[in-house]
Amino acid sequence: MAAKVYIEVIVPLKFNGGTAHYIIPETVTEQIVPGTWVVVTMVHKRYLAVVRHTGCDLPAGLKPEKVLPIEKVAPLKPLPQIHLELWQDIADYYSCSIGEVFKSAYPAAFFRQTEKKREINRPQSIPEQEAEKTLSEHQQQALEQISDHFRHGRKTVLLDGVTSSGKTEIYLKLAREQLAAGHSVLYLVPEIAMSRQLEQRLRKAVGDSLLVFHSKQTTPVRKKIFDKLAAAENNYLVLGTRSALFLPIANPGLIIVDEEHDPSYKQDDPAPRYNGRDVALMMASRMGINTLLGSATPSMESLYNVSAGKYALVQLRTKFFGAAEAPVTVIDMGKVYAMHNARGAFSMQLINMIEARLKAGEQVMVFRSRRSYSSFLQCSSCGDILRCPNCNVSLTYHKYNNSVCCHYCGYRAPFDGACTTCGGEIIARGSGTERLAEQLQDIFPDARIARFDAETAATRTSEKKILGDFAGGATDILVGTQMITKGFDFEKLGLVAVIGADSILSLQDFRADEKALALLEQLRGRVSRREGTGQMVIQTMQASHPVLEALCSGNLAAFRCQLLAQREQFRFPPYVRLIQLTIKNPSPEELHHACRLVARELSAERVSDFTAAITPAVDRIAGQYIRHIWIKLPKTVRAKAQKAAIKQAVAAARAASPATDIIIDVDPL
Repeated sequence: MAAKVYIEVIVPLKFNGGTAHYIIPETVTEQIVPGTWVVVTMVHKRYLAVVRHTGCDLPAGLKPEKVLPIEKVAPLKPLPQIHLELWQDIADYYSCSIGEVFKSAYPAAFFRQTEKKREINRPQSIPEQEAEKTLSEHQQQALEQISDHFRHGRKTVLLDGVTSSGKTEIYLKLAREQLAAGHSVLYLVPEIAMSRQLEQRLRKAVGDSLLVFHSKQTTPVRKKIFDKLAAAENNYLVLGTRSALFLPIANPGLIIVDEEHDPSYKQDDPAPRYNGRDVALMMASRMGINTLLGSATPSMESLYNVSAGKYALVQLRTKFFGAAEAPVTVIDMGKVYAMHNARGAFSMQLINMIEARLKAGEQVMVFRSRRSYSSFLQCSSCGDILRCPNCNVSLTYHKYNNSVCCHYCGYRAPFDGACTTCGGEIIARGSGTERLAEQLQDIFPDARIARFDAETAATRTSEKKILGDFAGGATDILVGTQMITKGFDFEKLGLVAVIGADSILSLQDFRADEKALALLEQLRGRVSRREGTGQMVIQTMQASHPVLEALCSGNLAAFRCQLLAQREQFRFPPYVRLIQLTIKNPSPEELHHACRLVARELSAERVSDFTAAITPAVDRIAGQYIRHIWIKLPKTVRAKAQKAAIKQAVAAARAASPATDIIIDVDPL
């Protein structure tokens, strides 16, 4: 009787590091190599797994009679070994299991066979491929500098280019060069809306060589893209969000990370809680290929890496059409309200500026960081604020469907206008995008006004129509959230207004000024992209805030140097590694006990630089009370061992308090 041959497989689960051992049936022994897809049974459930090692010894304590054979080999092309190594890199860095990385890369539905529904192949209109555009003198210089760095072994280049300087054309030039040389290119963007905006432009440039991949596509579409890449019959320009990092791209030559500063690259939940930009750099390092990071507002981490000599820097400071940066007007709303010189959320000064732009045939964009009609509801009699029954947060009011909603847990209920405590009248406080659009319509009854936020642009069709109408001049004023800040180019846009800037200037976060500056600078970049006299207006109660002073003065480089100096002084990233432990329990008493357990276990593992349990601003979500423990790690070779010690401490605390959920978030944003 032949000896049993054991394999270790990666299962899309968290338990036991995400791997398990199985027997290879003799009939398929020759088909099994690392990366082979197999079907296995675990606790009476079937899983699609990936072979990690063949010819393994069983781990100590696992009896041979307990090991099951695999069910079958799946008809999928094996994953390259380098992808499995990248999965392990991600698991190690982000303190999770390789099984969780696998699950994030390929959700179960990705490979689920559907027999009842048949994919309908609709004909796709492919734009005629355009010839390469001629670069401006400044673009050409930047391109040559980037290429020169790559030729001399500088694997990572940061392209610091002001908005509308033409970074995309440089990306396209480099991508075409790679395709012509027989390599594929991965082009990452932070949000799906950006990929939709870029798709037609890139398809005109590279035709059928473009593949677009993101989570809003149907499972059959994503599976079809996976199969094309796995077949490795052609080279492609793959445009996608962070999930595209896990695609089996054969023979890649370049990774482009556009808007590298954007926090949308960070996955908050579930594990792995990774940053797409940083995983792109891990992937490039593993594969020995070049990475181009691009942004008009580079992250502190990237600027630090430039100063440390890890990245090469190329600057593009001239707009393609030669337009100057839009001037910024800051309106002190404290003075405005004191003088009763406003209508709703809009100062009369801003109203007059909007009116002038509309009369000139120009368009206006109004930004508010909060959607909904009002941010909270308060009783006019007893003063009570309507709160979510599951979270320690106020409910927001949505007028379009007359409901109250929690944006943390999703709780929703109809609104009857009466206080649940005393029966008094409820008054809507604060302004979201829905209310601002209503106020603007009242002020400018003849203006065509649209709203662009998570509610109005929930589908690709609605998103395309709203943006298309504004780009085509069918809309005069567009009111939106962060969704309107990313890379949009509207020819007739003459004014960008920020309402309630305090909500982005007053965040309790060491990154608050960096985030606020990046968002406001990106918004300013929407206007004056061509030869025009566009303008940006910011309404705030903090007119002398350092971020606004830096924005108005134009001395952004000095301000960023100041931020870096503060980070170094107080030992914050990028000068240290930061880990956030989030501890949750439905009982406040048990939560307190769990926090003490975690602190004790961290001390036992010789982790020293951590805070006491901190109560966050929103300390109860979906019925769970929350505390945070922050850990600082030095950026040395000891960091990896310290992470392993933290993971061990968390495992011990979980075992001692099973009802407690403890989340490890490395490099939180």
